[in-house]
Formats: sequence, structure tokens, C-alpha cells
Amino acid sequence: MRTIIWIAALMPIFYMSFCYSLGLGWQMPVIIAKFLNGYLHLHIGGYPGNVVKFLQDTTAKTALNLFILTLALKPLHSYLKFDLLKYKRLIGLFGFFYVFLHVIVFIWLKHHFDMGDVTRAVSHHLYIIFGLFAFAIILMMAITSIPFLYRKFHSWHKLFYIAMVFVILHFLLGQKHISFIDIIYVAVISALLALKLLKR
Repeated sequence: MRTIIWIAALMPIFYMSFCYSLGLGWQMPVIIAKFLNGYLHLHIGGYPGNVVKFLQDTTAKTALNLFILTLALKPLHSYLKFDLLKYKRLIGLFGFFYVFLHVIVFIWLKHHFDMGDVTRAVSHHLYIIFGLFAFAIILMMAITSIPFLYRKFHSWHKLFYIAMVFVILHFLLGQKHISFIDIIYVAVISALLALKLLKR
């Protein structure tokens, strides 16, 4: 199971790399893309027109999916007897990995490490502030997930639920147009958070 989680969690990295390589005109990725799209009817997309937006969206959605999975692990165990709880730390760390990539794309590719530009963006957009709050909590959790630190700071990990509220706000306020899929994401996260509160 651990191997499956690793493969599944790293697939978005391969997907982003593959799509980016199409824009570089490398022969083999172009041939593979044409084969998958034309003969197997598996549309994997092409070179993204807006690379920065593509990377931001992909890293954000991947992190969101992984965090939803971590929230769902306990209900899956309680109601369906599907026990993946021992992999919660691994899945959560992969979620942090994609959040970290999301932040790097924002600072590096979008603002070119111009911290003045980053500061102006933060001050003008509320959704970025909520995103930074969520990132701060998730970063703290990643650092204190080391076993000897976790024993001391495990109670701090309950802040993850607050982080998910910030994530919802960051996600919704950052959308120009809220789609049906976006509503589904928010509904699933809200249901899982409500389930956690009801269990108390």
C-alpha cells in the first residue's frame, strides 16, 4: 500500500513534467501525447498556455485532494472498516509537499523572488492571506510530524481543521468563477469537518 501511495502521490509531478516537455518540442512526449489522445482517446491535454497558472492549479488541486483523503481516513475506518490510518502521516506530508510547491510557484515563477511584489500581492488579495495562514499551520505540522517532536506537539495538529477552513476560503476567494466541481470540493471538505465536530 505504501508503494501505491507513493506512485499515486507522485503522478501529478510526472503529469506536470510531461505537459511542460510538450512545449519544449521534445519528440517522444509529443508522439506519446498524440498516441494517447488520438488512438486510445485518453485526453491528457497539451502544453499549457499559461504555465504558471497550470502549475499553480495542479499543485493546489493535488494538495487539496491529499488533504481531503487525510480527513476521510478516520470516517473510512469508523464506518467502512477501511483502515489506512497508519498512512495518514505519509499522505499528509505529500499534501505539504504540494502546498510547498504551490508557494514556490507563486514566489518564484509568478513574482520572480521579488519580495516587494509578493508583499503587494498579499496586501491586495485576501485569499492570499488566508492561504498563508493555512501554509503556516501546515508547515508547523510538517516540522512537528517527526516522531520525537510529535510526542511533544501532537495537540497542535488539531489546528489542521482550522487550516482547512483557511484553505476553503483561499480556494473560493481565489476563483474568478466558481464551478460545480469547486462546489463539490467545498461540500466534501465541509462535510468531513462537520463529521469531525459531530464525533465530539
